[in-house]
Amino acid sequence: MDTTKIADNIDGLADRQIKAGGIKLTPASVFAIITFLSTVVGGLYGGFVMYQKIEEVAGLDLGEYQQAMDVMDAKVTGISTKVEESVEYTRDIKNGLRDDILGIEKQTDRVEDTVRLIEDSVDALLRDHEAKIRTLIDAADVRFESQRDRLRTSQDAEMKELEARLTKKLQRALDNPLAN
Repeated sequence: MDTTKIADNIDGLADRQIKAGGIKLTPASVFAIITFLSTVVGGLYGGFVMYQKIEEVAGLDLGEYQQAMDVMDAKVTGISTKVEESVEYTRDIKNGLRDDILGIEKQTDRVEDTVRLIEDSVDALLRDHEAKIRTLIDAADVRFESQRDRLRTSQDAEMKELEARLTKKLQRALDNPLAN
């Protein structure tokens, strides 16, 4: 798995396109449409609420109305603070993930280097042992050939000696046919 591709996919999210109803939209344009619609709906809702409030204000005193406005301002301020905190937290998570991915890449590279070194070492050992085994086989072949030659020579000598004895006995038998 290539971690730089993952990081590029996260960074390249804004360039992606979503197809909805035959229209291609980017995430930014989808967000803009949602923002526009929520603004319009929020504006209409705010206008309706404001209309109701104006009708209520006609029967209320301004101090009570001011208190209600202060409460609404506090809620809006709290919500925007929470949104900012959420964006910052999301950014921190993204940076943490990127750092983790880069750390994993470095560890993977170190493991690959170690594996290559071990493979090279094992290959060298195998070549060394193969050379030693070939040397042993060659030495054994030389000893075998030497032993075979010695046995042939010994066998040839024994055969000549046997042939000489047989010839001698045959000659004695031929010289004295009545001896047998």
